[in-house]
Amino acid sequence: MTKKFLHRFGKNLGVLILVSLTFFACKTVESTPTPEPLQNFLNQATTLIDEEHYSEAIDILEQAAEAHNESPIPLIQLGQIYLHQQQSNLAEDAFNRALARDLENPVAMAGLAETYLNQGNSLKALSLWKKVSESDPDLPGVFTGLGRAYLARLEFEAAQDAFLEQLSHSPDAEAQWFLAALAIPADITQATEYLAAMPTDISDDLLARRDYLVAVLEPFADDTPQAAIAQAEGVALVQAKLWPLAIHALQIASRTENQKYQDKAKSLAFLGHALAQYGRPAIEMFRQAEALDPASALPAYFQGIYLRQKGALTVAEDRLQQAASLDPNNPAIYIELARLKSDQGNLAAAEAQYMAAVEAAPDDVQILTLQVEFYADHTYRLNEAGIPTAEALVEVDEDNAEAYDLLGWMQFLAGDLDHAETNLQQALELNPNLMSAHYHLARYLESQANLTEAEQTYRLVTEKDLSNTYRSSAWEGIFRIQKQLNGSKD
Repeated sequence: MTKKFLHRFGKNLGVLILVSLTFFACKTVESTPTPEPLQNFLNQATTLIDEEHYSEAIDILEQAAEAHNESPIPLIQLGQIYLHQQQSNLAEDAFNRALARDLENPVAMAGLAETYLNQGNSLKALSLWKKVSESDPDLPGVFTGLGRAYLARLEFEAAQDAFLEQLSHSPDAEAQWFLAALAIPADITQATEYLAAMPTDISDDLLARRDYLVAVLEPFADDTPQAAIAQAEGVALVQAKLWPLAIHALQIASRTENQKYQDKAKSLAFLGHALAQYGRPAIEMFRQAEALDPASALPAYFQGIYLRQKGALTVAEDRLQQAASLDPNNPAIYIELARLKSDQGNLAAAEAQYMAAVEAAPDDVQILTLQVEFYADHTYRLNEAGIPTAEALVEVDEDNAEAYDLLGWMQFLAGDLDHAETNLQQALELNPNLMSAHYHLARYLESQANLTEAEQTYRLVTEKDLSNTYRSSAWEGIFRIQKQLNGSKD
């Protein structure tokens, strides 16, 4: 769920294209009617986008941009495709090219603002969203975009005001969701009303977000202390990696008076973790949490994560070992120690820590999957441990697409090609959108000289890998295949 949360333009690409083009057409048709050939280009591109053939759509839009070199429309649509694919540099270029043709185009400015936000440049994003909201306050979602920019800068009151302003202009389910998330720590009744008011015909992304918050609120009664509600929301948002909203909730939870010191320490520890992951100072939060509750493993655990990520492995290990001594039955600590040992290149020690995590939680499928992932990622003891562990995992969790993918990939690496293909296909049957399985299958097909199908599968990865984990490797595969095909023609 969490991977879906923060890319509004991408998730609702088709709707945004229609809104953008309709809006822009309304502003330009009166003076310069859109030439029919341009509309033909746009119709072709829209059809290809609906079919998720983005590379072909990009080619059509580049042709349109060249043939109609005064129109920003094809470049705006091009930028939206790149936003959807999380290719921020290309999106930035496309929107800037559109603005070079129409300097005040609000849709292009909104797209560029969203691109800046995805790049982590919240100041530039905020400046552009302000400009668009002032020049075109009725542009769909403009104040929601402004609110998200404020939120990224941890300016919570300004964000809330922007979301409210959006609702004063037009209904917006995303603004309602953000208002609910911001209201939960202080006013659960108001938050519930915002969630209940969200329409039913919303995107899968927003539906998942709404259901997530509803599930967070479900256990609480009317007399539940507000600090407990704020803490629960903050912890849930940390798990979802929604750092600004998590920081907001945990700040309120940690500042609330008349609560047990253990509860305040927990809120401070999670707040420190959220701040650290968001690139903000966090040491003081960890110190306060540790002082309030020396028996808690959380401050040392979260500090260990932060220090490992920064490359301070020796100090990180000390903190994680301290956390393990305080909470020896917590598998998450052993997982983090395993990652640290992997970073040190000590794979035998990492394997031992994964085994300790499994021993602490033998029925936790997620931990078992992480253990299998370790063997696959490091090509470590595949026949002796990796493949048998993965086979055991799919026996107890037969719907685990990731486990079948990892099993098939390890079998491919170990030379067991027949079983590799079977398990990779099974992974895709369970989850057709699992990009790692598509990439691994493409590697298998290429190894079998099934170059046409391999290239098609690689291209699918370049189109749909929104995490950008496999896209560059897939392009390398395409170039290898094209080189082979061109060589055979020569």
